[in-house]
Amino acid sequence: MIAQNWLDLSAERGPSNFDQRHLLSLQTQYSSGVGVRGGALLHGWKGTAFKGWTLINQINTGSGLPATPIYAVAVQGTGVTGSLRPDTTGAPVQAAAPGRHLNPAAFTAPKTGQWGSAGRNSIVGPAQFSLNASLGRTFAENLDLRFDATNALNHVTYPSWNTVVSSSQFGLPVTANAMRSLQATLRWRF
Repeated sequence: MIAQNWLDLSAERGPSNFDQRHLLSLQTQYSSGVGVRGGALLHGWKGTAFKGWTLINQINTGSGLPATPIYAVAVQGTGVTGSLRPDTTGAPVQAAAPGRHLNPAAFTAPKTGQWGSAGRNSIVGPAQFSLNASLGRTFAENLDLRFDATNALNHVTYPSWNTVVSSSQFGLPVTANAMRSLQATLRWRF
């Protein structure tokens, strides 16, 4: 990111763009029974059907990444457009109106000839969550069947919000994560 005022680099201090304060990544695996007489504590055809399956889940959840409020309108006397930050008003950034995620009243245009007082990466972005899953089994030692699901719960999360204060879209999601994706793979080894 470009400094808004190259003569005052101490005003550029703030969290790094990749500063995610909390992150949990959890992977689980469960394999159904592979006993001699069937599996999964079942007998007969049910034991044979449930024998040898492996279910793998990966859950990732974390706090949001930092974002910088931007004032994209030219401010007279600064000679810069696009990388300026707005002034803060003291209103809480997260106290947004229904339907928005950020409060536009927390920021205002910088005064003529002045640099904005909002800090670099001073907005905490949206929390992140994903659950991916895989289910697979090997049949007769040379035939593999596998099902993979990305975003298995089809849970919507937003990677970032619009932080351009002068935009009518300020505080709204920029994009959403990809929807659920399923893939089936059948592989025969010979």
